[in-house]
Amino acid sequence: MHIPHGIDFKKYIEEVGKLESQEIHSAGEWKPDLIERSYGEVITGDCLPWAKTFPLFRLRPGELTLWGGMNGHRKSMLLGQVMLNLLETRKVAIASLEMKPVETLWRMCLQAAGTGNPSREFIERFADYADRNLLVYDQLDTVKAEKILGFVHWCAREMKCDHIVIDSLTKCGLGTADRDKEADFIDRLQWAAKSLNCHIHLVCHVRKPDNRGEDYKPNKFDVRGAGQLVDLCDNLVIVWKDKKRESMKGLNLEVKHQEYFDKSSDQVLLIEKQRHGAWEGNVNLFFHNASLQFTSEENRVKNLDEIMKRNA
Repeated sequence: MHIPHGIDFKKYIEEVGKLESQEIHSAGEWKPDLIERSYGEVITGDCLPWAKTFPLFRLRPGELTLWGGMNGHRKSMLLGQVMLNLLETRKVAIASLEMKPVETLWRMCLQAAGTGNPSREFIERFADYADRNLLVYDQLDTVKAEKILGFVHWCAREMKCDHIVIDSLTKCGLGTADRDKEADFIDRLQWAAKSLNCHIHLVCHVRKPDNRGEDYKPNKFDVRGAGQLVDLCDNLVIVWKDKKRESMKGLNLEVKHQEYFDKSSDQVLLIEKQRHGAWEGNVNLFFHNASLQFTSEENRVKNLDEIMKRNA
């Protein structure tokens, strides 16, 4: 799968303006949904790669998720693994505006292999597997917001993508001081997710922790940008790396430091908002440095070769 070079998103940008109006229906439109709702809350949506999150957090169609974090806390890398996990059954589009497409794919290839040194045969099999359901937007650096919206509509409507990643908000041509434009852009993304019935993932940053250092775990009030960002999104996931624990790896530790190491994890997902789910809280993960894979248990990596062979 690919987006042809030189695609002009002009007609999609024009249609975005025409389409962005609220649809109005008689209440009876939702009668089947109302009856189904009477049976109780049902957990729906696509899962994250880690089984312990299945009953807690899902990625539902029609929603916008913000993935926040400080620089260097591996939010893009982790989101890449989330998308990799979806490729067996879902179509995914990634606009990684801060990284060349081959680097994005290489990261995902290592994560799929569970090793930092996959074989040539595995790399070729991964490339064929990814080609089935993965689109990568071949653009780097700042891209105008209107063009990003065109990309979203193209991928959702024409290519039938279920998940669309924009990495990151700072590369969407909005300017750091124009909070009104930023809020409008988020509003339009949220509308696009709902009207196109896809899930949009937007990477954003959190404010520097001032004098508290990177031991500080950010929360929803630390998201950098317009105040409406968190209000308008459906879900907010903050990705935090425990740099203190990372610095201890491979060392002979004193008792108090060993105790901290044993009770902590490399990475924490802070679910700060989940509009259509009751649960908010933290998910502890570990990081396998060679494969760039995030795991539920330390050094228990997975290999996706069997899944790729099954879907060849």
